Amino acid sequence: MSEDFYYALLTGWFILLIFWSTIVIFIFIRKPPKNRLSVGVILKSYFLFFIIVFIIVVIRYYRFVFT
Repeated sequence: MSEDFYYALLTGWFILLIFWSTIVIFIFIRKPPKNRLSVGVILKSYFLFFIIVFIIVVIRYYRFVFT
């Protein structure tokens, strides 16, 4: 994984985080009648996001340290 690809991947994930957070906040404030967005769903989605970012960082770290 080259440096440029790694930084592009992280930048893309953080842009995705910004858009996802905007959508979640908008839906949470608006509270539509058939809203399935609960606090549990929000926490699970952010947990999944941070697990994927953590995996990307760990893979990059181990490739940097052990090569």
